[in-house]
Amino acid sequence: MFDFKNGWVITRKEITQNRMMFVWATAFMLYMSLLIGGIYLISVDEVLDSGLIDFIMLISALMLGTDYSRRAFRMMQEDMYNEMLAYYRTLPIPFAAVLGSRLQQMLIMFIYNSLLFFTVIYVLGARHIPDMTLSGYLAFALSWAGIGLILLSIYIYWEFTTNYKQYRMYNLIVLAVIIIIGAIGSFSNWNISGQLLRQSLQSGLASPLPWILLAAGSAAIFIAFWMTDRKAKRRDLM
Repeated sequence: MFDFKNGWVITRKEITQNRMMFVWATAFMLYMSLLIGGIYLISVDEVLDSGLIDFIMLISALMLGTDYSRRAFRMMQEDMYNEMLAYYRTLPIPFAAVLGSRLQQMLIMFIYNSLLFFTVIYVLGARHIPDMTLSGYLAFALSWAGIGLILLSIYIYWEFTTNYKQYRMYNLIVLAVIIIIGAIGSFSNWNISGQLLRQSLQSGLASPLPWILLAAGSAAIFIAFWMTDRKAKRRDLM
């Protein structure tokens, strides 16, 4: 399913031609991490029971694997992936190399964004939370990384199997769901982030939750690529 050797040729070309994506990624991750870190620093007790933090964290988790390339920005306006797949079909490049390259780019940006995002949150605000330990914060960060992988797997599938109109509609649906989750958290005084933080503070890396979420995220990514491999190769791009 994956051809990483030939895929790296595509990955290297994409990174060389889109070096600004690291600038955009840095800017967005700094903005979101400074916002969340500032909230934790100012009012951690209230944030633990607020749905607002869920909205921000879910949006951020969703963007951890985004490459912020010109292709990603154009996806909402035109059939960028249709054009790319049609182009690769004219070349002696196996589809496994295309998938291998996409996985490589995703992992590079996911690791880069995650390290920046969670480090800034910890330095600015999370380390001031009562009873916070490094083990506890790592468990918290890994839990959200797992959630990010689950969300990202959905977008991986959509990128290769939908046109831009469907992709845009699905984005709006996801945004609506995230808003609803945030609203429920605000009215019920129960939120995902607060529960993950409490569990992380209590058990740290000994908690099974971050490992379960990471395993679920990894499995979701594999399933997304497997389904993409089955469907995209037979997809009519005309």
